[in-house]
Amino acid sequence: MSVFFVLMKKHIFLLIASLFSLSLLSQQNESIIINGKIVVDSTAIEHAHIINKTTLKGTISNKSGVFKLPIRVGDTLFVSHINFEKKEVIVSSKNIANQNILIQLEALSHVLNEVVIKKRKSIFYVDPEIMPEHIVNATTLKLPYANVKATKNEEITNLTFTSVSIDLVNLINSLNGKAKKERELKQAKLKDKRLYKIRKQFTDFFFTDQLSIEKQYINQFLNYCLNSGILYQYKKGNMIRLTELLLKESKTFPHTQIDEDSLLTKH
Repeated sequence: MSVFFVLMKKHIFLLIASLFSLSLLSQQNESIIINGKIVVDSTAIEHAHIINKTTLKGTISNKSGVFKLPIRVGDTLFVSHINFEKKEVIVSSKNIANQNILIQLEALSHVLNEVVIKKRKSIFYVDPEIMPEHIVNATTLKLPYANVKATKNEEITNLTFTSVSIDLVNLINSLNGKAKKERELKQAKLKDKRLYKIRKQFTDFFFTDQLSIEKQYINQFLNYCLNSGILYQYKKGNMIRLTELLLKESKTFPHTQIDEDSLLTKH
């Protein structure tokens, strides 16, 4: 009789253990919404993008660095931010049990190419190895009348300022107009060059996936942001303020792509 009870107790223990394991396995396979936080050291990070690569669902962290996302054990979370290194985190059973996850990011480091500074040469510099320093003029070329001195034209000398005032005014206006156009063209080229550098700095992924700007409208979007002072912030090297301006302007830019199914929270 005692042997029977011992066997019964053993079977009951195995049954309870099996049920507990099945319950735990069911919880692990079941998707639950957890609270997460994105930080660098102890500082909360806003506007970080978190995507569950398993379910392709995503969201963005708020001002406190907090986000909510449905996950399961074994899911891979991809975290990206323009100012920090990208990171992937695999969800553990401990995260599911505690219903929270803390993700630490690292500062993004930029490696600059080596630059060799050389002495600047004049545009009139002639390499003596390529072209010897020969004096070229009418005499060395033996041209006709090479040594004849020009006579002074008294008619031109005697012209008064008043007699040519109209021509001088037109000439000055023409020169001023040409100089103005050259300055405007130079400024436009400089502006385009800086906008191109801004696009390269953030990459097309930032504009298409984080600002939802269609790729063919990225240049148009940057021109759209000119009045907000993005060139001034880029010149100062204030990348955080520049990012804020781009995020702000992207909300009013007409050519955007929005996938509302991939967002679980609105910020």
